[in-house]
Amino acid sequence: MKYGADSSNHSPILALPSAARKRLLYVGLGWILVAALEAWAYTVLALGITHHWPPLWILISTGMAILVSIAVNRSGYLTGVRLAGDLYKTLGHALAQSKLSWFTHNNRTKIANIAGQGIPGFMSIPAHQLQSFLHAPCLPLCLVVGIGVVAGLEIALVASVLLILALLGLFLSQRALKRADAQRQTAQNNASAATLEFVDHLELLRTAAGPIKAIERIEQRWQAQEQALSKTNWSSAFAIFVSTLASVLPIAGMASFMVLQDDTNITTLLAVLMLIGRAAAPLGELATAGLSINDLKASLDNYKQATTAPQLPEPRQPKTMTSDHQIRIEGIAHGPVLNNINATIPAGSRVRILGPSGSGKSTLLELLMRFDDPEKGVITIGGVKLRDITYEELASHIAYVPQDPVVFTGTLADNIRIGNPTASDLEVETAARHASLDTIIDRSPDGIHQLVGQQGMALSGGERQRVTIARALIKKAPILILDEATSALDSTTEQAIVNTLHTLDATILFVTHKDISDWRPNQVIDLTGYINHSPPS
Repeated sequence: MKYGADSSNHSPILALPSAARKRLLYVGLGWILVAALEAWAYTVLALGITHHWPPLWILISTGMAILVSIAVNRSGYLTGVRLAGDLYKTLGHALAQSKLSWFTHNNRTKIANIAGQGIPGFMSIPAHQLQSFLHAPCLPLCLVVGIGVVAGLEIALVASVLLILALLGLFLSQRALKRADAQRQTAQNNASAATLEFVDHLELLRTAAGPIKAIERIEQRWQAQEQALSKTNWSSAFAIFVSTLASVLPIAGMASFMVLQDDTNITTLLAVLMLIGRAAAPLGELATAGLSINDLKASLDNYKQATTAPQLPEPRQPKTMTSDHQIRIEGIAHGPVLNNINATIPAGSRVRILGPSGSGKSTLLELLMRFDDPEKGVITIGGVKLRDITYEELASHIAYVPQDPVVFTGTLADNIRIGNPTASDLEVETAARHASLDTIIDRSPDGIHQLVGQQGMALSGGERQRVTIARALIKKAPILILDEATSALDSTTEQAIVNTLHTLDATILFVTHKDISDWRPNQVIDLTGYINHSPPS
């Protein structure tokens, strides 16, 4: 499928990979076949009762229905496993190519729900949901035909009316259930978002509000979710009550109708009641399936949004970057802060991005790394427009240290080696020491292989910042971008790292609010005024 394509007017099911949709189609046809064979087996049994057939035909028809049912059910489980793999693969490809500006807090919450609950839930579609919504309605239809064969057209028509009335009652209860469950889905998303927010900022919330007040916000979301669940439970109870009546109505109505007939044969009555009883049984499944379908639809909607997120177009005829890494910024505008920014940055420059908070410093750096395309203007490296360079090649030429350091669970070496997956242990340790991580390496016999805790919790803020600097150093990229990369470091450590940066054969663009005397920039892009000018001596 084409990731990021506009499919806003299409069904969410079309967001699934084409191979997955084809497998679901085959399993769906299998469940329809199971319904037909099961109805045939029951009809043969009813005819055997009324016509005193030998048991051989009954055993043959029953055996065929059982074997096909087992085969389709097993195929459903296997298809569910393959479906999950296809969905995870498609989601991964889509997220890898989506605009980074799309990853808002709400969208990250949706992705977490999709990966943790939605896709595992999709595994039950072939074996369970398709059985409920294909086998359950098809079986009564086929059994009505069987009733006609056993007892005649008039009885079949009465059975049809009774089953339709039962389905109508289910439809009305399901409509009420859907309205109640829509509120539950919203409350669940809000609660998930609040939980992620709480976990991500636990330290801040505890220190700012204390352990009790820190959970007040998330408790409000949990209470709203509890209230929505309570309403859904009441609606679900009503739906189950209606389904019970729906299951009884066809049998009671048919028995009453046939008993009132003067010429009713007792064996025919028993055979018809058996058939209509089996036809009414699946209606109970439809009554309680609304919740899973609502969850499934909501998950498909979220999956569709994630896999069709806006993407940066890759060039159809990509151009190769030259060894000249001169950067040109020509007439860049990107709302709401950047307007008509121009600059020429020769290779090897030390460039300070200057401006007050909110002036667009981080936005400009993100445009240089093509996290997004500017609304107006062009950025080139070595004379090649960024949009004419494949994202993979561009990323290989740029190392980035973000304002908020990101450290993953694992070892110190694992985190640093992200910058160069093929780096040896010696290269990792060298980069770590150049980033002033000596004390961390030497304090454990495991050295660079020591664990850093859950998302780096065993490290201080300054240590996490130095890990991200080491990650950038080991990449040895010709362009290094630092966004407040030393904000958590003391002056001595910062000076040592800056001295290391001066030895690099790379263009360095940096943002800092600290003393720049050690940085010695030879160029400044000032976003408070016009632009590019030399710093004061």
